[in-house]
Amino acid sequence: MINHRLEAYRTYQRFQRIVLIICGCWYMPTKSGKIRYYWSVCVLLGLFMYVTLCLHISYIHRHNLVLMMKYIGVGTSAVGAILKVGTFLLNRRSLIKYHRTLNDLFEEELARNEKTRTIMLSFLPTMCILAYTYSAILLTLVLTSVVSTYLVIIRGLCHLRLTTNYTLPITRGYGQLWPVSNNFLYHFHLLFETIVPSLSSTTAASVECAFGFYVYQFASTMHAMTFRLTNPLPTEKFSDVLKTCVEKHQKLMQCRDTLEHNYGPLVFWHIVSNAVLLCSLIYEAMSFSSFNVKKLTEFMTFALIKLLQSFMYSWYGTVLTNASEDFRKGIYF
Repeated sequence: MINHRLEAYRTYQRFQRIVLIICGCWYMPTKSGKIRYYWSVCVLLGLFMYVTLCLHISYIHRHNLVLMMKYIGVGTSAVGAILKVGTFLLNRRSLIKYHRTLNDLFEEELARNEKTRTIMLSFLPTMCILAYTYSAILLTLVLTSVVSTYLVIIRGLCHLRLTTNYTLPITRGYGQLWPVSNNFLYHFHLLFETIVPSLSSTTAASVECAFGFYVYQFASTMHAMTFRLTNPLPTEKFSDVLKTCVEKHQKLMQCRDTLEHNYGPLVFWHIVSNAVLLCSLIYEAMSFSSFNVKKLTEFMTFALIKLLQSFMYSWYGTVLTNASEDFRKGIYF
């Protein structure tokens, strides 16, 4: 059971690293450091173009409040992705130090004994399920917006012809920033309108799930230290154990400050933007003259993402608070 959960943790760790690399937010130094730095800049440029495109379409629909608010909402999500990539890029050095300190403390406690591993891995399934579910919902949102277009292309290829008789997923034929001819440039434009929403969604999934991963490491280390304080080994002196745990706690407090510095502005942004976007979604739903499967799926998926996003940040904060409170009780038990 423990080995299975430890393997699940390593998978969770690899998943977190992969999604951060995809969206240009991975900060740890590697042999291909310059390439990843340039990739982060490319991601930022793509997201800026995405925001510009959404605002341009919103301006076109300035006489239709429902459509205008819909594209402003999509653009706002892209602005949030820009803030996340920019934050991780600007605070790369502090994140490297944070990652190494927290990961070393976590691995040290994880390797202590089987009882400690059992405690540290006890709530891992909850974290994994939340991260994977949130990522799957974001993937569903992207797929619902592009699947009909690619089905038209696949149908044309089945008849041995590469058609351009399809609607682009974002601009829908009238919101382009430049003229698009019905040739291979049309397909390149489709590729652009597929990649940038995917990058925006991947960035949201990676940074939100990264916060959960850091909170899990933080809280698990605190729980392990609490258990060590309340259940010292016969061969250990309590004063030595207390001294070691206090020193580790001071390092964790430095990690906490780094976490607050990086995620504080992002959490504030989501509190404000999600409230506005949920209000606009309610207005959009009240304005529907008729429901179809596509509209209902897009509406429910987008609303679920924003609600789940708000819940994740608040719940992760509660987990950290409870772990700190348990450690305080462990010292003064």
